[in-house]
Parts: sequence; structure tokens; C-alpha cells
Amino acid sequence: MASYGRTDWEGGFPFSPSPFAERSPTSRHRLTGDSLSKTGINDAHIPEGRAVNLSAHRHDMPRHEPLYPPMAPNALPVASRPFAQRPVVRQSGLRLLPLASFVWGSRAKPPRPRTRADHLLLWVIAGHLQLDFPRQQHVMGKDAVRYIPAGTAFAALPMTGTEGYALLLAPGLLHETDPPFPRHALSGSVGEAAEALLATLKELAAESAKPNSGKAIHCLLGVLALRLARLEPPRANAARPPLPGEAQRPLVERFIALAMANLHQGRTIADLADELGTGTAALDDACRNARGKRAIELMHELRLQRAVEMLRETTRDPAQIARELGYTSHAHFTRSFVAATGRLPETFRDQSGRDQPD
Repeated sequence: MASYGRTDWEGGFPFSPSPFAERSPTSRHRLTGDSLSKTGINDAHIPEGRAVNLSAHRHDMPRHEPLYPPMAPNALPVASRPFAQRPVVRQSGLRLLPLASFVWGSRAKPPRPRTRADHLLLWVIAGHLQLDFPRQQHVMGKDAVRYIPAGTAFAALPMTGTEGYALLLAPGLLHETDPPFPRHALSGSVGEAAEALLATLKELAAESAKPNSGKAIHCLLGVLALRLARLEPPRANAARPPLPGEAQRPLVERFIALAMANLHQGRTIADLADELGTGTAALDDACRNARGKRAIELMHELRLQRAVEMLRETTRDPAQIARELGYTSHAHFTRSFVAATGRLPETFRDQSGRDQPD
């Protein structure tokens, strides 16, 4: 029978002592069935709207020890495992992960860009890491290092056989580091400083597991910022193996998708062919067979198509559009647009009748 349905309690309900129970100088009573009618819970001498003073009855109340021992201020508790005897405690603010286990983005396949609340340092020692930013795609090869500030939308997918490190840093850790960390995204090649960078990362991971290691971590982060400032220029994107399911897509479709994502960067056909794992001649042959045009002609069409959309849907200046789409100059953009449409960009915008703000 449920507790609230029982009527055979002897000596009252087994609750904690109540401050409303009837008391005398020589005896103490619990709130029982007999005393409930004598207590006078609604008597006029009980003030309304005031907290009951429990200090006088504190000797009746059970004392409890703290559930957990005090923790260091720089540690956060995480959910304890069922088989653990005590809560698992991990250092907050800094984590060093193997790059092969670091996958980030939406649940789509492949993942789509999402933002993170922490700063991120990626270092590829072997293999390839696919990085997708909004309308941009990069492949990190051997010795490549990239720093991604908090709040940046991206997706990361390591290929089979990828080795390296992913360092996650809470924004609060980077305040007043000397030298300061970069405020914007940074990419480069580690070059001959690989051993020094590896030693710094391992020291950071070791210090993060120690209590009261804030000063040591602060000093090591300054060393890491210095190593980032001394990175060698980034190398050209290395050819990568195709993503799962990508090998079945025709080469021309992959070329068009990659070209659309890199229009603003002004990358050459040779760059795109190298990233697709082929040569310019093979890419041209595939484009001719599928679309009847060379790869460079298809890329010009993609640029003009995007320029038409921007002229109709935004108020951006044609010179700004030319820069964003990778044209060498405003004059180059104007000549290409006139050759394709027979009208100047400004005239096309005026005649479209759809001049809308961003």
C-alpha cells in the first residue's frame, strides 16, 4: 500500500521533527495523530507571512556531511560513471585530442559547418583533414597547421590514416597572453619546428591535469602563440583521397561544386584539378565530354551566373562584386559581363527592376 493510503501508523507519520509540534520545557513531541488536533496550526498566535525561526529547533534537525569533497577552482565535475566510486573530475578550459578522433559539423554526410565556442588548433602530422567553411573548402596535408578562432563556422572530417593533434582552448585562457594569440584564422606549415611544437602541446596536456597549474599553462600558451607567429607559409593544398561516396560522383560535378565554393579566392584551374586528384588535361577532357566546354569556360560561366544574382539581389558596387568573385579588376569584370550579356553591369541592374538591399 502506498504511504499516503495507510491508516495503521503507530506514533504518527515517520517524518522529520516539525517546529509546529507541541513542546514543553521538559518534553518534546513529534507531530502525531493525537498532537495534530492539539497543535493549533491555525491558531491566532502563529504570525502569518513570516519565516519560521528554526534556530531554536536546530538541535532536533539531522546534520549532513557534504556530498563531495571540495574541488579545485579550475576543475569541473562531469557525470560519474555507474561503476565509479567517486565523481570523475577533468580540467576545464584545455583539451588535447588525437586528430583522427576529431570530427566536427552537422550530422549530415559529409558534415556541414557549425560554430564552436572554443578556439581550435589543428595540426596534421600524416594523412589529410577535410575542412569545410561556408562556401570554402580546404584540405590540410602533412605538416599543415591551422588556428580557428571561437565562433567560426566550419566542419572537420579526418580521412583514413590521418594523424595529428587537435587542441581546444577556452576563450578565457587566452586573455593577456604574451605574445597574444592571433585574432583571425591563421594557417601555415610547421616545417622544422615540429619537435618544438609537439613538446609544447605535450607540456600543456600534462599541466592541465595538475591542480593549481594556471601560471604554468599561461606561460606555455605564450610559447605556443610565439610558435604560431613563426609558422612557415602554407603549402599548396595536397591531393586527397575522395570522401566516402564521392568517387561515384562524376568528375565534372565535383569540379563545379569545388569551383563554386572557391570563386572569390581566384584559384586557378590547375589548383582545382590538383585538389580533385587529377590533371588539367584530364579535367578539360571530362568537361568537354560532359558539357561541351573546357574547364576554364565553365568557371567563367559560374562567375557570370553569380554576378547576375548579386546585381539583382544586392546593392553591392560592381567593383566590390568583381573583387568578391575573383576577377583581376573592375575592368576585367565589365568586359566579361558585356561580352556575355551585351550590357554594362550598372545598366543590367537598372533594367532588372529588382534592386534590393542586402
